[in-house]
Amino acid sequence: MHKAEAAKARPTEGREYPLQQWPRFLQLLHVFLACTIFVFPFLVTIVFWALLADGAFSNEYNTWKNISVHALNSVFALLEIFLSRIVPRWANIPILILVLGGYIGVAYITHATQGFYTYSFLDPSHGAGKLAGYIVGIPVAAIIILALVKGVCWIRDKLLAKGTPRPQEDEYHLREKGSNV
Repeated sequence: MHKAEAAKARPTEGREYPLQQWPRFLQLLHVFLACTIFVFPFLVTIVFWALLADGAFSNEYNTWKNISVHALNSVFALLEIFLSRIVPRWANIPILILVLGGYIGVAYITHATQGFYTYSFLDPSHGAGKLAGYIVGIPVAAIIILALVKGVCWIRDKLLAKGTPRPQEDEYHLREKGSNV
């Protein structure tokens, strides 16, 4: 429903879709949600296939499961990038890092309560330097992915606009109620 309404919306003609009538805080949360949809699937795909894919193709079920969970998520993220008009914001970087930090925290809580590491690369017995590299490298990878997605969105908008004026990203995504920008 949201995609259909957004596709019909013409911001330059004053036509809006329902999200633009929501309170500003909910609009911000929606933009953040979209940013996680644009960034985390690629991050999960990279981390899984680079660090965790040992035995990913050991049998038919594992092959199907790992491709479905750790490859198709990036395909769906690409569809979301190309079928939406949302551009991720640089302001989401601190929130993305907080979510990743929380995820690492939950992984260590799981180890403390259940006795295993959800991801083997988080085990400090493999070396503190290596662990620090992962803890710093994964958020850096998320920022790089965000930059690449912003670039893809910019290209998408340039190719699809073909002379149609488009409001600035802040005006388009986070307008006050009743604004005709």
